[in-house]
Amino acid sequence: MEWDKSASMLLEKVPPFVQKTVREKIETLARERGKTLVTEVDVMAAREVFMGKPQNPTVPQRTVAKKPVNNEKLSILKKYTKYFDKEGNPVLYQVKHCRGGEVNCPFLITDSKILSDKLRNKLEELHFTEKLMNKIEGQILPHHTMKLAVSGCPNSCSMPQIKDFGVHAVEPVYVDHDSECIECMKCVETCREDAITIKDGHVSLDKEKCVHCGLCAGVCPTGSIKASEKKYRVMIGGKVGRHPRFALDLLTQADESATLKALGVCADMILSSKTERRFRTLVEQQGIEEIKKKI
Repeated sequence: MEWDKSASMLLEKVPPFVQKTVREKIETLARERGKTLVTEVDVMAAREVFMGKPQNPTVPQRTVAKKPVNNEKLSILKKYTKYFDKEGNPVLYQVKHCRGGEVNCPFLITDSKILSDKLRNKLEELHFTEKLMNKIEGQILPHHTMKLAVSGCPNSCSMPQIKDFGVHAVEPVYVDHDSECIECMKCVETCREDAITIKDGHVSLDKEKCVHCGLCAGVCPTGSIKASEKKYRVMIGGKVGRHPRFALDLLTQADESATLKALGVCADMILSSKTERRFRTLVEQQGIEEIKKKI
């Protein structure tokens, strides 16, 4: 699709690493309006959509036909489209992932969308929505639903630390003492956690400070610092609200299989609970160490 000069100038103001994604989204919105040329008006209209502002009422919008949901339990959730799929069926969980894979994020360890899709599939296999609807008596409220988030690196842009079930990718690193350190100091300069010290050619990693982002291994020219297999940090019980809580570490370095098993354990805790308490409360009642034993 062609762009006029004013629209192109506005696109150039967008950070380079997201320009491709922004361009595609703007062109998609323009096509929906029957346009063949992107103008400044289209760019500004798209910006309002991205920021959640109301669009120009004179511009026809594409609507998605939804099957009506008659269950009175869902009357409050019906106010929010995020709790329903494209066919209008209820979905009592939300899985958010970071956009690192879409924008070629320089910190990306692994594309978070891959795991987030598998988490959704796991909850579908467990019939989580149907079972939760049957369990809850009366109105189903937003806090009854399960919130999940996946991030492709420890930067955690999708905020997994405040979700019921949060995951971020890690790339554990270690010092290879058989590889000579030339004291180029690139690893020290790259580490944001001040977790690396070098003295007389000897490299030390502070495990308490290291977040396993893998950046130091990526810049080491001699292999003195190496990255091992990519894993996931799994956290549970995060919440916001009147008494916010950060999620607790369940698994610090888990593979995909263990991560999916952990989700199954957490979903079962919610579905088997005799009360309709927040998931964080269930975690505290059962104890994080007891939950670990089930994985």
